[in-house]
Amino acid sequence: MKARWRACALALAAAAVATPLLAAPADAVRTRIAGFRELGAAFKAVNDGLRGDVQTVLIAQSARQIRNAAHAQYEWFPAGSGPQAGVKTRAKPEIWQQAAKFKAAQDAFAKAADDFQRVASGKDVSAIRAGAQRLGGTCKGCHDAFRGPEN
Repeated sequence: MKARWRACALALAAAAVATPLLAAPADAVRTRIAGFRELGAAFKAVNDGLRGDVQTVLIAQSARQIRNAAHAQYEWFPAGSGPQAGVKTRAKPEIWQQAAKFKAAQDAFAKAADDFQRVASGKDVSAIRAGAQRLGGTCKGCHDAFRGPEN
């Protein structure tokens, strides 16, 4: 009888340990998607703030959000969270296959986000516009190489 309970306890423990491992890729993808949606909304707010009467307060707030997301994005691509059956993601396998190149793109984005936050805290609208363009260029560079159609 003790052996049966021990076997049952081991099976339950194994299931408890395995369940997070099975759920992890989908959770990582959901976290990544949510993070990029917030990032996209912040970047849209920057672009909206640069139209018409420039809204420097909105831009500065959005720049902080972008900077925070730029530093959080390093955690959004754990091993095993790439394209696979049953998980919808636009992340290309190249993210994990070309890890050094992807990290360089992340670093470029994080640096551009830091620079943009500094510029956005000022009142120089032409510098803010130029910073937003540089930041957008780092987004495009990563999208071109590492983002594909949803699978």
